[in-house]
Amino acid sequence: MRFEWDYHNLRHIIYDHPERGNTAEEVESIFRDPDLIMSVGRRNAVEQRFEAVGRGNSQNVKVVVFSVNNGIIRPISCWSANKQTIRYYYENIQGN
Repeated sequence: MRFEWDYHNLRHIIYDHPERGNTAEEVESIFRDPDLIMSVGRRNAVEQRFEAVGRGNSQNVKVVVFSVNNGIIRPISCWSANKQTIRYYYENIQGN
């Protein structure tokens, strides 16, 4: 998997919200979760967006909003999942 990082998404995901504990490696590791749940998100005027719910290296369940362009994943936002999303994740992972 290839990821696109630049000043804008690094600033928004990591530097603007340090309380979320995100790093580029943490966000990328969420996409390696074998139980990752992905869905189509909102479409804005420019691109189709998707949502992923999964666990990264920290083992915390997180939500990532991202777009895909030419097979490259561009993370847009990432935050810790709320209780409802955590329940949804564990109810829908493989083995349940």
